[in-house]
Amino acid sequence: MNDFGQYTDAIRGATVTFLKSAPSSHRWEVKYLPLNRTVLQFGADGGPGISHGVTAPNLTTVMIQSSSFDDRVVLDGVPCHVSDLVIMPPDCQFTFVRFGHVEWIAWSLPGDGDVARKILPVATSRESPNTAKHRVRLPIPIASGLVEALRRALRSISDSAPADRPMIACETERALMDELAYVWDNRVSETLLPNKYTLSSERVVLEALEFVRRKPESIVHIKDIVKATRVEYRTLLRAFERYLGFSPKHYLKLRQLNLVYHEIRRGNGASARLGDILAAHGVTEFGRFAGHYRSLFGELPSETYRRFRAVKSGNSL
Repeated sequence: MNDFGQYTDAIRGATVTFLKSAPSSHRWEVKYLPLNRTVLQFGADGGPGISHGVTAPNLTTVMIQSSSFDDRVVLDGVPCHVSDLVIMPPDCQFTFVRFGHVEWIAWSLPGDGDVARKILPVATSRESPNTAKHRVRLPIPIASGLVEALRRALRSISDSAPADRPMIACETERALMDELAYVWDNRVSETLLPNKYTLSSERVVLEALEFVRRKPESIVHIKDIVKATRVEYRTLLRAFERYLGFSPKHYLKLRQLNLVYHEIRRGNGASARLGDILAAHGVTEFGRFAGHYRSLFGELPSETYRRFRAVKSGNSL
């Protein structure tokens, strides 16, 4: 896979911290709506990318697309339909790869609640306790009804007077719990993830991502990941392509592109030269790197450099 415009997020941090590429065509935003004991999140990911993280402890999280795109999101190596509801237990690792703009809604509820216990993946007690999750297929009308109920919750809280919000939040939460129970009882099918085809690749991929995250600013080579995961390169390649859909070399190139982009944007040290920034991140073929950079960010490294130096100095281009 050689199209470096397809993925815009490199990954760093202990849970879900993103190195964002920030042109207006690649926006990422989340709105949080605390209710009583639960929290709603409304998200929009403006471009292709990778999201790897861990769900909150003591909370069961359900997630559904609020956009209308099939197979634009891959969860743990498996494409998600627009009417799929993903259910993730507490402290659950997840890896989403998206292939375009996606809007989504996540709802985190206490794992000790009746509804949460009812829908928790049974696989939490099996081979892969930290990644077990449900991908639940819903009838289209029921999936659409759940999305609309979640959106109504946001509108009702946002439009209410501050003094009325605690009472409305409790009532809204109870209504959503009933809606979720209804959705679960009317599901078409469910799949446990990771499945037998991706489970064998999961350990390798997650160990590789964790190893890279522990070195947020360091240059990482394929041989480093091979050593960290204790597998041959062919095994590493097969695991990445099966689980994420692209090779480990492609992933590291994306990481390098994002690190350079954000180092230029930070502008640490007004006298820092662009060539020094590129060299510090292991760039040796400047022309080829510039082409990949432009494909991903829509401009050359030199253009980003000039633009942010002008912003730092108080001038405009």
